[in-house]
Amino acid sequence: MASSAEATASQRRKSGRAVKVPDKFQPEVESSQTAGAGGKRKRSGDDMEGVENEVDEEEVEEDESDEEDEDEESEEEAPVKKKSKPKAAATKSAPVAKKAKVNGSAPQPKAHSMRLPSRAKKPTGKVVFKDQDAEGLYAEIFTSDKSSKDVATQWLGEYDADNTAAMVDLVNCVLKCAGCDIKVTEDDINDPDNSPNRLNEIQDEHKEKNVADYPLISKAKSSHAFKVCLTDFFESLMGLMHSTTVLYEDIALIENIHLWITSMSSSFLRPFRHTATVIALACATGLCEVAKSQVQSTADMLTLMEKEEKLGSKANKGRLATYQKNIEKGKQHRETSEGTIKDFFDTVFVHRYRDVDPKIRTDCVEALGQWILILPTTFYEGTFLRYLGWLLSDQNGPTRHEVIKQLERIMKYGELGGIRNFIDRFRPRIVEMATKDAEIAVRASAVDLLDMIREKGMLEPDDIDIIGKLIFDSDLRVRKSVVNFFAANIEDLYESKIEDLGGEEALDEAFTLDDENKENPCSGWIKLKALAEVLLNYDDGDDVDEGSTQDDDLVISDGTINAAGFESRYSLAAEVLYDKVAELQDWEMLTGYLLFDHSNKQKAGSVSVAVRNAFKLEEKEEVALLEILHAVVKTSLARLGEDHHQKKKGGKSASRADEDNTARKLAAVLPRLLKLFGSKPKTSTAVLRLEHVLNLGIFQELRQDSTAYSTLLHEIKSQFKSHADAHVLREASVALLHAQAFEELGETTEDQMQSLWVDTIDDLRRRFPKSTEISVRGDTKVDLVLQLTTTVTRLNRLAGISNPVELFEKAPKKTAKGARASTMTVIDMLLELVGRGFLDTPDPDIDDEEDKLVISAIQTALFYFMWKGRALKEVVENAEEVPDVDVDEIKERTETFSDKLIATLSSRAGLDPCRLQATGSLLDLYTIFRSILTSKKAEASLAENDYSHLLTLVRHIAPEVQEEITSIFATAEKHYANKAHKTLEPPADNDDPEDIDSDPEDEDEGLTDAERQVDGLKAELQLCDLTSKLVLAIYARVIDAEGAMEGKLKHRMLRNRRRLGPNITQILAALEEPNPKKGKKGKSSGGKRPKESEVRSKMKSLEIVVDDDEDEEEEEVDEEERRRQELIDEEGPPSEDEPDEQIVEDKDEDILGD
Repeated sequence: MASSAEATASQRRKSGRAVKVPDKFQPEVESSQTAGAGGKRKRSGDDMEGVENEVDEEEVEEDESDEEDEDEESEEEAPVKKKSKPKAAATKSAPVAKKAKVNGSAPQPKAHSMRLPSRAKKPTGKVVFKDQDAEGLYAEIFTSDKSSKDVATQWLGEYDADNTAAMVDLVNCVLKCAGCDIKVTEDDINDPDNSPNRLNEIQDEHKEKNVADYPLISKAKSSHAFKVCLTDFFESLMGLMHSTTVLYEDIALIENIHLWITSMSSSFLRPFRHTATVIALACATGLCEVAKSQVQSTADMLTLMEKEEKLGSKANKGRLATYQKNIEKGKQHRETSEGTIKDFFDTVFVHRYRDVDPKIRTDCVEALGQWILILPTTFYEGTFLRYLGWLLSDQNGPTRHEVIKQLERIMKYGELGGIRNFIDRFRPRIVEMATKDAEIAVRASAVDLLDMIREKGMLEPDDIDIIGKLIFDSDLRVRKSVVNFFAANIEDLYESKIEDLGGEEALDEAFTLDDENKENPCSGWIKLKALAEVLLNYDDGDDVDEGSTQDDDLVISDGTINAAGFESRYSLAAEVLYDKVAELQDWEMLTGYLLFDHSNKQKAGSVSVAVRNAFKLEEKEEVALLEILHAVVKTSLARLGEDHHQKKKGGKSASRADEDNTARKLAAVLPRLLKLFGSKPKTSTAVLRLEHVLNLGIFQELRQDSTAYSTLLHEIKSQFKSHADAHVLREASVALLHAQAFEELGETTEDQMQSLWVDTIDDLRRRFPKSTEISVRGDTKVDLVLQLTTTVTRLNRLAGISNPVELFEKAPKKTAKGARASTMTVIDMLLELVGRGFLDTPDPDIDDEEDKLVISAIQTALFYFMWKGRALKEVVENAEEVPDVDVDEIKERTETFSDKLIATLSSRAGLDPCRLQATGSLLDLYTIFRSILTSKKAEASLAENDYSHLLTLVRHIAPEVQEEITSIFATAEKHYANKAHKTLEPPADNDDPEDIDSDPEDEDEGLTDAERQVDGLKAELQLCDLTSKLVLAIYARVIDAEGAMEGKLKHRMLRNRRRLGPNITQILAALEEPNPKKGKKGKSSGGKRPKESEVRSKMKSLEIVVDDDEDEEEEEVDEEERRRQELIDEEGPPSEDEPDEQIVEDKDEDILGD
């Protein structure tokens, strides 16, 4: 039967006829039919039949099944056009490729490579480029409904019929894939020695066309499908050449493919080089699959032969001879395929893995990873792994990322023996990538790889510590990637502790299980202790408030800061560890652990001394666990809130009940935590943060537990009064602000707030000296200055969350004769303290403390004017009368405050904190009263009522002050540019000369990278703060709007708007002129609206009034004013009705963006 099949195959080859096979193809029937026909020519050669054919058939079927699945997946990616007729036609023409099997010595069961799939295939619709001129093999691969395997089969049949024409089609297809329409001819194919010269001619001709784009790098959605179709075709072609033995019997075919592809892969044109490299790598991948199947086939044959040999004398000698013959033939075929793989590797990969194009390098990395997994017997050794190691240092991020991904696959699916030496050699580089790589995705993947390496026991202890510290990384993706790694470290430490205590059984005996009482010792406490120890061990910032941000220098000029926005590094770590460490999901157990009295032996019960010592906390560990408790509670409540939102139906869900129950328990335990940890600023700050996440609404809904709520507020008030630490005061004020958000609890909250106001003001009066020279610095003892600073800071925090106007203006009650309390109003006392900002002669011994007092006084006084401006705006909007006496009093205080601020900023140089504070507050002060005119209600009221005396509060900054402010801005700009290593735009010839204070460039010497980064962030914050206030002032037209100085500040600020980073660019974008619409007279849109100009005319304003009939121009002006109004309105004081929108929390975010 075999010889009949060979004869038939030979006859078909000689005749060259294209045999059309019915849709339902049956290989056995076809073989029997053809065997009956006599053959004209018989091939001398090997007879690969019997068991080998059975094994090969199974392998081919499996390979086909896999490839059909892949084909269908790729087909689903592309758009599909449902056409029934073309599909039928395609089915009929596919079997033409049977002619390619003429060179095979195996019987026709090899035709399984053409069998129809078990389920109907969808048309692929693989059109990548709508090219009407597509033809030949290119059209079959990318525009037909055939699978890659069917196209390869068809082409192999065409090659059997006319090998030269088929090779022409193949080479032209490759050129077309490279974006080249130039074609080769049969003469070119028949002259292989001239192929390099012909390719050079094609390259030169193509280069003249200046075609830069080609399919593989196209940004079209179908570009990925193009690459998949291209590689699938050549992989399928290699598989078919193996299954039909063309690969071994027609060596000229693979040699021709190799010749043209490798020649193109060394082209100086990127399209040719990239496309040819991708094809060469696909051919090598297909050959690796072939070699893999050969290895398996030979192994199966050896197994069968061994079984036959075990029969002894009963063994079939003919069958054994066949087995031996097939094994020898398989070895020869494997040598051929592996030799071809080596040729592709040596001629393409070795040169292209370091190609100048990173995409080509990435493709090489991906292919090598596939080869190692497909054919580990050849590629899974140091000779080939080293290429991956070298590419770990590639300049291109995606290439490095691809290397890491391939190494992860090898670690997951490969044997450890082959990679151990590689890991030992390149482990330091992988650790470096995890910690310092510029690409976040690369860092995260490197951490995942190192976690796999750690699981295999191939990571050094020092490396484990280095990677563990990434739990504090600033990027969330990196922190998430290190979770498994870090949790494993905790588990290792926990298990070692348990071992030291005698194992799990000893602990079960020591601890009394009680799920209701969370304050009883349990094994979970030892796990939490281990967590705290590891975090502290990995924390390099122990000197910086145990993970909290100590950035008093980052307080911006209005005294506000994103109070609750600072998360400690321990909180950030706990958030990502929440799902991985089960003990963190029980916040009550953690609370019970923190409240446990370790000194009380009776409370410890039967727990031994060794076990008690195993979970006894140190002070630093308490701080860390308190920060962790904050993150755990916040995450737990957030999860419950999400569940409630998803499952919300008519009634209260179980998650909502759990949420309310958690809030009640937390409210009850917070006072206990404050009493226990409230004596120290660090722990007090951590506990106060817990109040921020507490939903106080449960008390107003249930109208119960008022005692618990009152107790909580009382403890918060006690912390506010007893601490001088800025962080405690900040957290306590935010907690009070949070409490004010719930109106139903307003009476209790208001009582506590009023008590705080009275106590703080009385404390200020007692400490305030009666000397008339209080505004002169240096005449007060340092201790008194410190006390005044603390008191004024408390006033500042209170003024930021509630209206202080009435209390600040209230005259003090008469005191008994001899009493030391001051008789001035609070606002007048604050203005006196602001006067201490004038610096005549520097004194290093007192300047720091004096400046802190002045800054606090400026911030507190500014809050007074913000609240006052808000009240005046409401009066105007309601058309109420404002007594002239009140206006005169406000005006006098405003002028006093303004004069003292100008004196402060003028007496100092550089970027002195007091100078920056005074500058920002001065701009805010002028902008506040300009905001009276911004709302539509105010404009209508101003047009109907006489508020001319009130409008005298709206003033313009003097030209000489504007010049000094411009100088300060230029200094801040240069300072940030030096810190951030940015180059500024040189001034134009017609620009005014600048008097910029010196900024030493060598001050960064001796600083670490982290310190330089912090300095750069501080410099950017200073510049952003000042710039944002200047933008508001310019929009309010209180600066840069009158006289000879008009527009100069704006022009100066916009000079470097593109050179100082995205934050500054975004802030300054508000100053850039929108595209003007041409009005009837071509006037600019810089004028004022008629209504406001009519009001301003009462003040004899110099502003331009536009004509009412300029409709188009008025629309532009309205838009400009709308932008201006939005910016100015942001400067208003916090609303009592909307406490959640306090500038205490949100202002920084508005300025800094990200």
